[in-house]
Amino acid sequence: MNETILPEYGIIVQSRTQRQTSHSHKNKSILYIANGRGVVEYESDRYDLQADSVIMLQAGRLHKLADKPKMQMTVFAIYFDIEKTGFNKNIIDYLFDSAGGCLTASEKPFILPIYYAEQVKKNLRQILYEQKFRPPGFKLSIQQNFSLAVLNIYRAKIEQAKQSIPPDSKDSLSRTMTVLDYIAENSHEQFSLRDAAKMAKLSERRFTSLCRKAAGKSYTQFLNFHRCNRAKHLIETTDMSIASIAFELGYEDISTFYRAFKAVIKCRPSELRSKNII
Repeated sequence: MNETILPEYGIIVQSRTQRQTSHSHKNKSILYIANGRGVVEYESDRYDLQADSVIMLQAGRLHKLADKPKMQMTVFAIYFDIEKTGFNKNIIDYLFDSAGGCLTASEKPFILPIYYAEQVKKNLRQILYEQKFRPPGFKLSIQQNFSLAVLNIYRAKIEQAKQSIPPDSKDSLSRTMTVLDYIAENSHEQFSLRDAAKMAKLSERRFTSLCRKAAGKSYTQFLNFHRCNRAKHLIETTDMSIASIAFELGYEDISTFYRAFKAVIKCRPSELRSKNII
């Protein structure tokens, strides 16, 4: 059994490039395949791995990673003690569901959808930075980024269980549509064209072309359409200030919001608000 000594806050991320014989870990761990291809072997089970694969390993689970020829994997391992992290135990139990120590569905690798993968990568990079340089508040930052990474994996796992999101597709249009669906649901976040194209694993030019094909709009028009329709709903159903609504939906400049709203809804936010005042 490999023993990784955890710090007092209960989380450590390590890069694993050297493959080992079958072994286990003292603590629960999450393995994330950043790139490359390979396999994970348990006592009697073997599963293929590719970029953005995630493996949830119970403490004491014997396993072995092996690279495919000329496709060496870069693997990041998150080791943690749930009691020390203070993270939601119900979420961990869902991800690490176990039945008497036998291999369960939760221990079978699954591929993160491209947008969740980008978020998890961001969280892992930040944890690695905090571990190395230890700026003020680094322990809190590590715990928060760990929580966000696990939350993204949890949401991806739930969506996979509902079969509402297909696995990562090699088809460019399918990837574009998947990313657009995600952005429509999370339009309040600051997704630039560059971010969206990166999530779809396309150039900005190619993504823009496929966005027009899939949605009939440019990327900016698509984003404004979803943001402004949400703004319309909030103006009609709440007493939130228009400035607060604009900020909540991702507009940091109020004049930009007003222009977008007028283009999408065909009236000013103030005009819509006055119509709904009894």
